[in-house]
Amino acid sequence: MRIAILCRGIPSTQAIRDYAQRRLKTALGRYQSVLASVQVRLADVNGPRGGVDKHCVVEVGGPAMAPIIVRERDADLYVAIDRAADRIDRATGRRLARLR
Repeated sequence: MRIAILCRGIPSTQAIRDYAQRRLKTALGRYQSVLASVQVRLADVNGPRGGVDKHCVVEVGGPAMAPIIVRERDADLYVAIDRAADRIDRATGRRLARLR
């Protein structure tokens, strides 16, 4: 399972990248034999103005299933990453259960 992290409008710090990677490996670790890739897109829409504008989009895909996309938005980027990781974990589990 390959995890790609893309940042737009936010500083791409190593701490954010490490946190997102660690959180998604934890959430999707049991599905790594089925998932080929995980793409995480992090963005700050309003820039320095603040507000609920930090976006986290997680897309997972595998050879035997259509891509699953989850979008989360929050004022805190770490919270958005946490929520997206939880939702993609549940969505992937549901999709794989249906395929079986």
